[in-house]
Order: sequence, then C-alpha cells, then structure tokens
Amino acid sequence: MNMGTASEFRVRGDGFVPASRYTAQEFADLEFERLWSRVWQIAGREEMVGRPGMAIEYTIGDDSIIVVRQDDGSLAAFHNTCRHRGTRLVEDALDATDGCIRCPYHGWQYALDGRLVHVPDREDFDNLPAELGLRPVRVDSFGGFVFINMDDGAEPLLDFLAPLPELLAPFHLDRMRLRRARSTVIDANWKAIVDAFNEGYHVQGLHPQILPWTDDVSIAYEQLGTHARYGRLPGARRELRPSPRLGSDDYDEGEILAGMIEGLGGAFMADERAAVAELRASGPPAGETLLSAYQARRHELLSARGVDVSAFTPEQMTSAEDVHWFPNFVGPIYPGSALLFRVRPYRRDPDRSVKDTWVLDWPADVDAYELPEMHFTEDWTERRWGEITEQDYANLANVQRGMKSRACEGLWLNPRQEGNILQMHHVIDRYVGGS
Repeated sequence: MNMGTASEFRVRGDGFVPASRYTAQEFADLEFERLWSRVWQIAGREEMVGRPGMAIEYTIGDDSIIVVRQDDGSLAAFHNTCRHRGTRLVEDALDATDGCIRCPYHGWQYALDGRLVHVPDREDFDNLPAELGLRPVRVDSFGGFVFINMDDGAEPLLDFLAPLPELLAPFHLDRMRLRRARSTVIDANWKAIVDAFNEGYHVQGLHPQILPWTDDVSIAYEQLGTHARYGRLPGARRELRPSPRLGSDDYDEGEILAGMIEGLGGAFMADERAAVAELRASGPPAGETLLSAYQARRHELLSARGVDVSAFTPEQMTSAEDVHWFPNFVGPIYPGSALLFRVRPYRRDPDRSVKDTWVLDWPADVDAYELPEMHFTEDWTERRWGEITEQDYANLANVQRGMKSRACEGLWLNPRQEGNILQMHHVIDRYVGGS
C-alpha cells in the first residue's frame, strides 16, 4: 500500500489546508495507520451495553472492535476477530445471555473476558497456544460514553479529553440516556462533515431561513488544546434578535424564541416547546422579558423531571456547549439534553462517511428506560431529516465534489470563524506526522 508521505499533505504555516487531505486515498490511509489506530474514539453509550453479556461492535476502516459488559459490571474490549480463522464474531450488537461469545463459522467459544473456553474437536489440534484468547483493546468511559483505543501506549482517557471533563461536568452526561439514534452515509470526507458542525459561518449562506431567529454574528470560537467549542462563550449574553445581517430592527421576540426552540426541536422535549406557546399567549410576568421568563420556565420543567440544573445560570438554560471532541464527535449540549454527531470514514473510502445522530436526554424514570432502536439508512435521501439537515447533507456532497476539481488546490480558512477547523488539522498533523 502506498501511503505517500505526511509532508505532501502538510498544513502550511499561513493556514492553507490542501484539499488532498479530504480527497486523497493516500492521506486517508495515513489517517487509518497513524490517527485512528492511536486516538481515543467513542464506540457507543454505556446503556448500549447495560447488562452483563451485552456487546456492541464499533468499526473504523478495516478494524472492528467489540465492547462487552462483564459479569462484574466492568467493560472489556477486544478485536472482533476469531483467533481461529479471522471471522468477525459480532455484527452490530450481541446479547450473550449465556455469558459466551460464539464464532458463527466453526463454533469456537470465548468467555466475556476474552478467554478461549471451547474448541470443537480440540484433540485434532496440535499447535494451539495455551493462552489463545481474543486480542484486548483499551477501553474506558466518560459521561456515559464508551471509548476505545487500539494503542497500548496512548495517554489515559481523561488526560486526552482535558479540559472537557471539567467543562461538561455540570451537564451530568452520565445520567442522560440515548433517546434517538439515526445513522446514514454521506458522500463526503469525515473531516468535511465535522467542519460543517464546527462553525456557524455557513449559516448566512446555506441556511438563510435561520437568520430571523439566530444572531450568527456574535458567535465566539475557542480552541481547547486538542478539542474546541463555539457559541456564546462565558460573558456573552443571549438576546432574542435576528441576525444583524438582515439589517432590521422590526422583529417579534416571540417568533424568534419559537423559531429558536423549534429549530432545535430534537434537543428540547415537547413540554419545553409547549411552554413557548404558553408564554407567547400570556406574555411574560411583569418586570421580565420573554426570554428570561422562558429560561425560568425551562428551569422549572427540568427540575420537575429530576434534572440537576443547580450549576446553571438562567442564561445557560437556553444556551449550549457546542463542543468538538477530537477527532470526530460534535454537537450542542444543553442542560438536560444533547444533540450529538459521531462521524467516521465509510470503510476506507475518503469520499464517504457514516454519520450517527444521537439525541440524549435525562429520563424521568431511569428504571423504566428502554434503549431505542438503532436506525440505519445507507441512502440519506430515502427518509426525511428536516430542512436544515437536508441542506447540510446535500451541500456536503457538493463540497466533496468541488474539492476534487483541479482548480481547488485547498482551503483558505477564516482564522476566527473557522479557527476550530484549522486547529483540528493541526492536531491531525500531530498524529500523522505532517508538522
């Protein structure tokens, strides 16, 4: 396999990003060899492996990893390949209620801890090592997310994630649960998809219908070492006003609040959206604005549901931590809910990616919680995703095609509004050796 050299794809000192980082098979191969094999990445949620014997499969390129809940409640992860003749043991998920993982080809059996416990006709083998179990993979968790790392020498998970654990501690992500899971394939490189959800600069071009209820000009960006975030950072105050790009001082705050909440409907529960209509009909209490009244109402609703909102200011009740967890996890996190996207290469194809959309919320009764069905649609056009999402998906295919033009040498990034994207490329270069 010719992977080329990392220097061919290096991000330049002036911030110019070669388009070949998105389009070239050689760079994708470098990423598989030096990034995906060494970085902590999210394999799933802990509730996906909620009971002993439950297992999930996580794939990245040619590698398949299984995460298994052990009898003592701990997690273990292994390469998803039988030590006999390489057969994949688990496809998507498994519930090994008998505490055994069986190879579907010849019936070899492994305990949940990876030990080889049964080989049919073992007496016919004269060359099996005494210790021949599944090959282990590092596994750890934070915030209810299960992470794997194929590099035994990688830094501990919490060190890799810093400063996100401290930043996100008030949200208690470990107490949220997966409410909805949708996956599809998009005809774009994984980085192009992460880019689209790691900046707000494209709103005025691709989503002009959002401008009446979004002040996209005041968005701030912050790089956090390996990771990043954007939105209304501490000290920035949310106001119910349209984008200054529209140049209008004549607007209805109620319409803006309704548009903002409805536009993020996947992250807000029905009773939270209904509260907007109630406040618009009755008006805010004396001495309060519509926004402050809604923030107080949302605080009440979440508290009644059992959500711990003690650490949040009123401003934070309608604001999000829009975080990029390097390398491939992005999305807004609100008090009590989150709308998150995991993006991976589709097989080894630099032009296609799998995008998983996860909606999390804080269940009113955790004992009654049931894991939702995982929906996968290979062709995203076969179902409805909502106008904004469909604009993103169609545009991403155009981005990927456009970057293949001989006229597109690379990306000239806005250092403020696209600074998170540039930082991601610099971190990738730390892994692949490009700088």
